[in-house]
Amino acid sequence: MKHSKQVVCRFLAFGLCFISIGVHAQKQSKSYSEKFTVDDEAILDISTSYADLEFETWNKNQIVVEATVELENATTEEARDYFVNNGIEILGNSDKVSITTGTGHPFTTDYFENIGNLQIEIPELPEFESFEMDFDMAELSDIPPVPPTPDANFDYEAFQKNGEEYLKQWQKNFQKEFGEPYQKSMEDWQEKMAGKQEEVRAKREQMLEKRMEAHSEKMENMAKARVEEGKKQAAADQKRIEFYASRKEGDSTSSKLEGYNRAGRANTFYFNSTEQNTKLKVKKTIKIKIPKNTKIQMNVRHGEVKMVGNTKNMNATLSHASLLAAVIEGEKTKVTASYSPVSVQHWNYGALEVDYSENIELQEVLNLQLSATFSEVTIANLTTSAIVKNNFGPLIIESISDDFEKLEVSIQNAAFTCKVPKTAFDMYISSEQSELVSPEWLQLDTFNNHESTVRQGFNGKKNSGKTIHILSKYSEIVLQ
Repeated sequence: MKHSKQVVCRFLAFGLCFISIGVHAQKQSKSYSEKFTVDDEAILDISTSYADLEFETWNKNQIVVEATVELENATTEEARDYFVNNGIEILGNSDKVSITTGTGHPFTTDYFENIGNLQIEIPELPEFESFEMDFDMAELSDIPPVPPTPDANFDYEAFQKNGEEYLKQWQKNFQKEFGEPYQKSMEDWQEKMAGKQEEVRAKREQMLEKRMEAHSEKMENMAKARVEEGKKQAAADQKRIEFYASRKEGDSTSSKLEGYNRAGRANTFYFNSTEQNTKLKVKKTIKIKIPKNTKIQMNVRHGEVKMVGNTKNMNATLSHASLLAAVIEGEKTKVTASYSPVSVQHWNYGALEVDYSENIELQEVLNLQLSATFSEVTIANLTTSAIVKNNFGPLIIESISDDFEKLEVSIQNAAFTCKVPKTAFDMYISSEQSELVSPEWLQLDTFNNHESTVRQGFNGKKNSGKTIHILSKYSEIVLQ
């Protein structure tokens, strides 16, 4: 009996050990490390999906890339295949360094089964207007024939032989053939042609009148079709708005960004950038050190991007991603983000375009060009100038420095809240079907300009060199 218990215990211990090894074997990883010595104006080109990126600037003329791919629930063979087909590729020289990742969605049978119900809508091609001749081909048969031209053949050999005698004889014959009889026949032909041209002109006017009537009817039908198409598009936009408003927190495809609190603590991202196939879970992490003057070209899908130092003249496209940056500057900077939260402590220069994005948080803005659609944008403090276009979403400017220069805002179907400075500035507001709330101390004169209401005035004194210019349609404006 004692021996039997020992055998059972040993068997259980062996089994537990085997299970532990098996679970551990399901998680595998591969690391990448590359270093490039680069020129002052080197380019870093990045195209990634389901990868988290972290940037750090330093004073060395080197780009260093450290990357890791972690797999869960993968056999050794599956991991090997994944690393070969969907790993991370790092290539470069002194001028350019490229970092790319695989799509993470191999085209397997299961993949095509998952898209079996995919519906693709192809818009109808616009109708081409038919080509119509400007004349009736039958008219050509009614044209009177041109009188035959007499033979005016000049015999050069005879002229060489007989000289002036032949020339006089040829001139005599020419005048006879092209004389009064021929001129009379040409005059008769011209009269007939004039009458025929008048008939053709009358027919063409009738044809043109009929064609204009048909074209007018056609344009009317096309206008009706456009109206119907506009109604369908408006219904689709309404559904999109309802979907955007009903998005729930915690969805596996969404991201959440806690904004800076007013004590100045940094934002914290909660973002799911883990790639999930049928059973695999993949985590890609890429850490990059770059010189300060390196130009970044970046296309990131499903990933978190952290930029610790100063980032200058970056061109970035983000989709279902997130951006957390310390300093963004450079007049050539352009960031395009869709379905992606963005948080920047210091936005010094550049353009930002956001679509369908929540939690766009800019703390200190020096110079900014912003275009936002279906997004939530907050600027904590505007120090110098901003040009903003905002549609379908709230825009908040919490404060404006006293030494600012200009603020230009164009909004449509949106809500704009702004705490205006107490310093002197000029203000111009042109609104259409909009509501305005402003403090009593702000002196504004109101008058109507066609369908718009114009409010113009100043705070402190006129022509101060500081301006706030607002254009609004179907929106709410709250000035504090």
